[in-house]
Amino acid sequence: MAGVDTTVSQGVGDTTANTAELTKMIRSAGEALDQALHTPNVDYFGTHLEGLRNDILELFRRLLVRNPFSSHRKDAVSKMWFRAIYPTIEQYRAKIRQVEIAGQAGRSTDNAKSSDVIAVEARKQISQWRARLHTFLHASTGTLLRLVAELAEAHALMPSTAPGVLDRQTLDTHAYGLELVDSLKSELHVGLTPVQRATLAIVSKLLTHLGDLARYRTLYAKKPNDMDASHVWQLAKGFYRNAIRVAPHRGQAHNQLAVIFGYERNSLEGVFAYYRALTSQYRFIPAEANLRTILDNALRAVDKPGARSVDATSGYVYCEQRMYDKFTMLRYLFAYHQPQAKETVKQLAPLLPEAETALVAEIRRACTAFVRGVTSGAIEERQTIMAHAIQLFELQQLACFNPGDKETRMHDTAIARVSAMSVALTAHTMCQSVQSSVTESMRRARELKSEADLLSRSSRRVVAPLITTLLWIVSACVRVERDSDSLEHSVTQLKSQIMCAVRDHGLQSSIAQLKQCMEDAHGRVNRRTPLVQAITWDQARASMPVVAARLWGAHRVQRTEDELLAGWQLPDGTVWGRVEPSVPRSAAPGGNDVHRVRWWQLHCLLSLANEALPHMMDLVEKCGVQAVASDEETDVENGVETICFQGRPGALVPGQSVAVPEQSVVVPEQVVAVPESPPPKQNAEMSETQRPEQATPLVDTERDEVVSPAMRAHQMLNMQQSRQAIGAQRVAGNQQAASGPLYSMQATSGP
Repeated sequence: MAGVDTTVSQGVGDTTANTAELTKMIRSAGEALDQALHTPNVDYFGTHLEGLRNDILELFRRLLVRNPFSSHRKDAVSKMWFRAIYPTIEQYRAKIRQVEIAGQAGRSTDNAKSSDVIAVEARKQISQWRARLHTFLHASTGTLLRLVAELAEAHALMPSTAPGVLDRQTLDTHAYGLELVDSLKSELHVGLTPVQRATLAIVSKLLTHLGDLARYRTLYAKKPNDMDASHVWQLAKGFYRNAIRVAPHRGQAHNQLAVIFGYERNSLEGVFAYYRALTSQYRFIPAEANLRTILDNALRAVDKPGARSVDATSGYVYCEQRMYDKFTMLRYLFAYHQPQAKETVKQLAPLLPEAETALVAEIRRACTAFVRGVTSGAIEERQTIMAHAIQLFELQQLACFNPGDKETRMHDTAIARVSAMSVALTAHTMCQSVQSSVTESMRRARELKSEADLLSRSSRRVVAPLITTLLWIVSACVRVERDSDSLEHSVTQLKSQIMCAVRDHGLQSSIAQLKQCMEDAHGRVNRRTPLVQAITWDQARASMPVVAARLWGAHRVQRTEDELLAGWQLPDGTVWGRVEPSVPRSAAPGGNDVHRVRWWQLHCLLSLANEALPHMMDLVEKCGVQAVASDEETDVENGVETICFQGRPGALVPGQSVAVPEQSVVVPEQVVAVPESPPPKQNAEMSETQRPEQATPLVDTERDEVVSPAMRAHQMLNMQQSRQAIGAQRVAGNQQAASGPLYSMQATSGP
């Protein structure tokens, strides 16, 4: 082993090695580290192993800087993280847990004096191990920050206005580190070389891991902080948000940011971030389980007796009160009926007709309350865009509209239809709000300077989510058109139901009316400036990059929706904020006025949607509906049928018309560990187990624990019982009461 260590040390000092030689040296260093770890009675925190890990970090640093393109393809950052940094963190955490368990066992002794001595000694050791972990995290943060700075300098990733010489000795200062990454370009920027794009992808992953290190520093601080307070997590959120800004179309950073929102009990931003992880161009699949977990915790908090009367300024209850009544319940319902969830939670069945009717009535009230809250200013712009985007994300998941998705028997047509109705009703109400504002302002047309002045302050608040909805509809129409061509001119039942829901709830007619109203207003307010030439449906379905160039390629206005939705992959594959370099870009009307820019973009998308929707309806009627196996045939198993109820449902006793109280929820105290050696690409750091007792912890896929088969079976049984109590209750299928209510949703008015 000494010979191997000497060879590794000599290789680290060789600064002229090429990519192949560096890869070989990294492999040799890894073998030396593995061999040292298998030595009997080895000290994991000794200087010898620490030197080997530092050698591996140095070799990875040189490889990343020398050849970022190849390093990105081979996911070198994840290999470096799992080889040299994360295992050490886990060892420190294991030591801290071991001392805590020993201290608890000592306090249970009969001798009070001995118990006090053991407790004091345990606290002292815990403090020492926390301090050592804190030191390691601080050193790792400086190493990764210096690597980010070196990559930015070597590959010109900072604008010309940024400082030319970086003092790497001061990068350990967090304020300077955040100032450095704030000046980095985005991977969606036009004109980047392939090497620069690969380097930015590496930088984004490094920033994500920097956020992980900051999160651990907060969790294992010397003095434990209030984990619910938002200011505690500012440093970690800063790194995660910079990782998103550098590469918004990569889902891992969105997932990690959502974990922080789970600590803060912020269900709105948490659910939004998890859906962003699932709808990005590079999806992060582990976010599916975390999405359902945060909704479990949120719904449990909202349904807690007396929770709604609490005057909370933060937390799950605050998010529910800030949006509209039943906001959490609707998010829960749509999340648990997604195909991925139904494969795990097989108790859920499609909505029964009576249940769908009650749910439709509830959604109508919710849509009205939401738009009323937006126009009145009770819901601010950022929250408005996130809440409405969540509806679009839900529909995209339920309707099999993610690029690469294939329709399966697990897709629930009724739930997807209800989700589409929610989107259509909200957009329809927004169209009416804008149209009434324009019509009212036409009476004083001579006093107005531009078309954007036709919009009142209240109607301006709904323009951004309305633009988002129209773009999604156009993208979905393009996707349906392409799918029908590939399926020999057939439209699937699921997608036809979505299009019909958009048509049948007034959105198609309101789009046509608002388009005509805006064109009439332009003729009276701004006669000298002609209307911008609209993009035709034939142009859009042939090349959606033309639409992207019109929306994002010409203006220089920084809008809230661009910040929140950048990197979102729409149904046809278009990525929000990405403009192809080959597509010509014309001058943007409106200049730097955000309201004028939105006015022209709204008109452009109204014209496009007004032409696309009738074409889709003709396609659905002409091609017919492709036969799809009914979900009802697959969800009745062993004579047991599922009935969906409001929120976490109660069980119906056969022959009775009243619901019995809910069963108690059994929450597993420990998450199920994943295999001992996680693959590099599944490096999803989730939440810690330091959560309140009533909350289900998020899954930590980087946990390196070994669980006995008996314990694992017990954990799986507890989790299954928890899901049954939360998600659905089974009643005998052949003993269903004919007179009993099939849906316990009660009509409640909005706020």
